[in-house]
Amino acid sequence: MASQVALKVKCPSCRKSLMDKAHKIDGHPAIGLRMDVRGKKGWLRLSPVYGSYKVESEFPIAKDALVRMSCPHCQTALRSSTECEICGASMVPMLLEEGGKVFICSRKGCKKHFLEFEDVNKALTKFYDTYALGGGRQQTLPGAAKPALAEPDAKEVICSGSFLQAYCPHCKQTMIDHSSLTFVVEGRSGKEGLLLLSPYLNVFTNRSTIEIPHGEEVRDLRCPHCNRSLMEKLKRCDRCESRIAKITVGAMHKLITFFICLRKGCTWHGISGEDTKLIMLEDSQEW
Repeated sequence: MASQVALKVKCPSCRKSLMDKAHKIDGHPAIGLRMDVRGKKGWLRLSPVYGSYKVESEFPIAKDALVRMSCPHCQTALRSSTECEICGASMVPMLLEEGGKVFICSRKGCKKHFLEFEDVNKALTKFYDTYALGGGRQQTLPGAAKPALAEPDAKEVICSGSFLQAYCPHCKQTMIDHSSLTFVVEGRSGKEGLLLLSPYLNVFTNRSTIEIPHGEEVRDLRCPHCNRSLMEKLKRCDRCESRIAKITVGAMHKLITFFICLRKGCTWHGISGEDTKLIMLEDSQEW
């Protein structure tokens, strides 16, 4: 997959690594756990690649079954009070070795998962250092232009095709779900749905669960996690003067503010004036 990130996790109780170096999934050491499904116990291995749903288990697990996962070292159940927003099952927490947590749904077949950081700037800096995200080796689509070597004091260029690690500026949870940049959208009619955008810079595929006529300015964009509005009150689209929304994107080992226009068909996007001192977006004609 183009944006492959293989996580390294540990038990939130005993803090021992959950990585199983003897068994690999998606080319990386698997996440090794113990499982209990309706009283039947065995081993469970998960792909460490964020966004991959490959699983190996000692015995078949029925779809929609609830899986109780535990640490193979201390036997502590991996549980949290957080419920899945899709199916209502409890989310399973694991600590990231780089700082922060990853949560996965305990229901077989449900694909809900997300990252959580307490100190976002500090954790993401370490996260990006480890996985070379947002820095010299930006993740890009196959065939995307590679950045030229920068001159001393030159600005960092985020190239077309770069994968945008996007987060809510309020709750700090990732806005990438099922390989799409996901929003709750409210149309002019008051109807609400989901808006899915490509997370790759200057790749403009999009779809929504409600009809949005071309040229219409939507009423609101909100975070799918905390449901808070992403509207920017102090700035307008530089191209069509429509209202804009803002999200947070990881780049150059820091978080930057990224703006998108709320008018369907207007393809303007940009970053804050402060961030333009260090970062440039590769020129584009549309979003």
